[in-house]
Amino acid sequence: MIKVEKVLANIDLTPTAIKSVEWAKELASKFDAELILFYDMDEVNALGDYANLFAFPVEPNIKEKTKEKVQKAFAKYLEDFQGNYRYEFICCGKGKLAEFIEKENITVAVLNEKYLSVVPNLKCQVLITK
Repeated sequence: MIKVEKVLANIDLTPTAIKSVEWAKELASKFDAELILFYDMDEVNALGDYANLFAFPVEPNIKEKTKEKVQKAFAKYLEDFQGNYRYEFICCGKGKLAEFIEKENITVAVLNEKYLSVVPNLKCQVLITK
């Protein structure tokens, strides 16, 4: 029998991320698995680096505001989810996603097509949404 304990979904504020969450919720519900909503903070960190480099202003609490925005955006999609879920805001980029998945013992990753290039490196089952 297939045992699914943790389902990961990327939530990058795109329409395909909504599809990823819907699929991940369904899988997590069917298997009574934990749902992990993953947001890659690399772009937020890069914004701060570029702001320093080119001397344009960025709010000092941009990371916290990003986290709040993401959680608020996905709250309505999680209202009907009865299981356990958590948000993970990490800076891993595509290259380190495999490390995160292995460390967290993710069983299934539901990712949008921008992560297609890293699928061969992932040690879990993967569902790509479009």
